Amino acid sequence: MRALLAGLLALVATGAAGEPRPLAFATYHYARYDRAMALTPMAEHLSHALGRKVTVQVLESPDALAAAIREGKVDVAVTNLSAYLGSAQAPATRPVAMFDVPPATLDAYRGVLLARVGVDLKTPGLRYVRVIPGSTSGALVQAPWVKTRGLSLTDAGFAGTHDGAMNRLLDGSADIAALAEEPWRTLKAQKPAEAAKLVELWRSDPIPPGPVVCVQSAQVACDAVAAALTASAAASPAEALSQGWSETAGATRLIPVDPAIYAAFLR
Repeated sequence: MRALLAGLLALVATGAAGEPRPLAFATYHYARYDRAMALTPMAEHLSHALGRKVTVQVLESPDALAAAIREGKVDVAVTNLSAYLGSAQAPATRPVAMFDVPPATLDAYRGVLLARVGVDLKTPGLRYVRVIPGSTSGALVQAPWVKTRGLSLTDAGFAGTHDGAMNRLLDGSADIAALAEEPWRTLKAQKPAEAAKLVELWRSDPIPPGPVVCVQSAQVACDAVAAALTASAAASPAEALSQGWSETAGATRLIPVDPAIYAAFLR
């Protein structure tokens, strides 16, 4: 009887150990988009292609996503450039796919630094607002310009959206704002009188979207993940995924990562 019981327990243990845990597929929250909805078709595709369950996670910010990647708390992540740079040096991190973004979309994705007209940049304690922790176009790309100018800034927090950061200037609750160029272009086109209240201090070059990254582990083979993401069967899920970000609008597939695109940012 004891031998039979031991054998049954061994079979149960073998079955439990042989079934992989769910794959954690993650990104970060942004108020304008339902990111869970955007990730779901690709999660279903990965589940079918890899033969395992996949769960979707939406973390609070790009900084939170970068930390989760570094700590191995997620397996596959759709990043922005900031989250990728914040996690790329982790030994297990592998960039496995990137969006094939139309040239017009790539050219349009830039960051700007705006100020209220009449603000003296030499004034101590200027109120500086950004978008969210780890925003690429609304925090990261502006940082070097701000640092080299030696501005005296007071952290006015995060607005939550790019439009919100610009509105903080218009309502007078901030002096300088970092944001993506898109809402600034829209304001100039649709409300020129409002746009005349602001001045553009700086505009970035085009910014590449972040890649999809995989965290290599005993239970996650990143080569298999990369193959699944870039397979022809992934085209429809990739198109749905691209609709969760303005900077990937119009992309219809994921392709292998071109390291040259990110090399300059990783130096």
